[in-house]
Amino acid sequence: MHPKILIYRHDDVVEALMADFLVFCNYEVWPAYCREDALLDIKDQDFDIAIFDLTTLEDLELVQAAQSIKPELVVLALTDEHDSTLVKEASLPTDQTLVTPLPLVKILRRIKTLLEKKEADRLNSREPIIYGSLYIDIPNVQARCGSVELNLTQTEFTLLMLLTQQADTAVSKDEIYPKVLGRPRGQYDRAIDVHISSVRHKLQQAGCQDIVIESVRGVGYKLKKSF
Repeated sequence: MHPKILIYRHDDVVEALMADFLVFCNYEVWPAYCREDALLDIKDQDFDIAIFDLTTLEDLELVQAAQSIKPELVVLALTDEHDSTLVKEASLPTDQTLVTPLPLVKILRRIKTLLEKKEADRLNSREPIIYGSLYIDIPNVQARCGSVELNLTQTEFTLLMLLTQQADTAVSKDEIYPKVLGRPRGQYDRAIDVHISSVRHKLQQAGCQDIVIESVRGVGYKLKKSF
């Protein structure tokens, strides 16, 4: 299965040339010809990388919207100034920005590096997560507290895994919704609150006394040790 790449660039000709080059290099490429189409594609498809220009305020808004929809999406931003205000506001890792113009082979090299890093992160994430008495077996989708298995739904497991991966840190609801439910948070949406309540109940039933899920007012939730 070929890596799947979304491209949206200001210049349609430049975009088409890049798309043709990446297809020739055995990538599956989805060109988008407006910001709205790019965001719709991100909602509907799972891409390994999205490539955007980052030279205008509208570009920054596109990058931020894409990350809000799919926080796990790797964005490669092509900019004309490495230390620009837009690059800083985008808060992307340094390896996810490139100063252009640049030969396509160098952009390809960066794409390969990012894909290798993504695969390494995926493999690392398959290691069990241990936090206090909590043990999460990611490949087998199982969680237990001590020796007691937690009877979690798929959604509850994903939610607990996310909170455990970021233990001792407040995780915002805006991040939780796309990663757990696969959609943005609605204005009066309480779905995650219901799932949190269920996970708390199951942790309590399993006698998991050293772990608590704390509500962080105005932000979301934080998993932490109670003592």
